[in-house]
Amino acid sequence: MISEKSIATEFKGFWNESLPLLTPSFVRVFNEANLNDLTEHPGTGMVRVPIGAQVQRHDLVAEFAFQLAKLAHEKSLWIEELKLHGNYVDSAYLNAVYFLKKYAADDGSIALNKEEIEEALIIAEQYDYFIEKQNSQNLEFSPQVAGAGFLGLCKADLSIDDTLYEVKTVSRNIAGKDIKQILIYLALQYSTGLRRWNYAGFYNPRRAQCYKFSIDHLIYRTSGGKSTSEFFSDVIDFLSSRGVELDTAF
Repeated sequence: MISEKSIATEFKGFWNESLPLLTPSFVRVFNEANLNDLTEHPGTGMVRVPIGAQVQRHDLVAEFAFQLAKLAHEKSLWIEELKLHGNYVDSAYLNAVYFLKKYAADDGSIALNKEEIEEALIIAEQYDYFIEKQNSQNLEFSPQVAGAGFLGLCKADLSIDDTLYEVKTVSRNIAGKDIKQILIYLALQYSTGLRRWNYAGFYNPRRAQCYKFSIDHLIYRTSGGKSTSEFFSDVIDFLSSRGVELDTAF
């Protein structure tokens, strides 16, 4: 089995054929047209969180923040309240380490330095502000989507009503590989026979930005006129085809 991130990055032949108009120029326009600066919203508490001078493990900080936000949502707590429960903070950290297996050798204690922990907590607070503004009736962290072919069960990041958000806690703009990754999740969900999301987007708690777009419109534009169901079927057929994993070097 390989990951959805690898599939989104590799297999250029499939992607070029299926989404011929998902070009660097399209992605550049996509960023300009869909970016929503959350710091400009009236009454928002959102701020940009630049990477601190002593922050080295950016991926662990980002995943720790995500797990803190997820646990706070599950416990119906604000991050400020969650911080008062050391066992909750430890649990979120262990979940982050488990997800990022390269840190799995840790003994379970908080291995991040003080600045990294503080930065993770600030980033986690950005989820509080973002979620509060959604007035959501149905919010779920880490929604599961069924696997297909050589891709196993996946977990997306954040479902808010009829929109699936992929969280990108990065200092860059959205890239073509990010769009492909979220389309894989959407195709996998489609394969179950239940279309759960009509919109998709990206949320960047570090830059206090989000993107939201119509799934149908994006696929129509980037595929050269294919319907959503046709494109999703192409993705599932590709994942289910034999020999693909063996033919590709990683």
